Amino acid sequence: MKVKVKLYTILKKYAQGKVWEDNSIVLNRDTTLQELTNYLAIPSNIGLIFLVNNTPQDKEYKLCDGDEVKIFSLICGG
Repeated sequence: MKVKVKLYTILKKYAQGKVWEDNSIVLNRDTTLQELTNYLAIPSNIGLIFLVNNTPQDKEYKLCDGDEVKIFSLICGG
């Protein structure tokens, strides 16, 4: 399935080489947000906020074809 993934702030570097230029990525059917973060190699000690289709979701949410995922870190700095 194909989903859009947008990473913000300190997370942007984890998209390199894994998320295409149009922010899309191909994943197995029923991939969870936790499995997506594992695939992207985002360290588990970083607190994350997930929005799927602009709705907050927890890490066990199963993605569907065409979903748009935004991932933010809890500590952004300034």
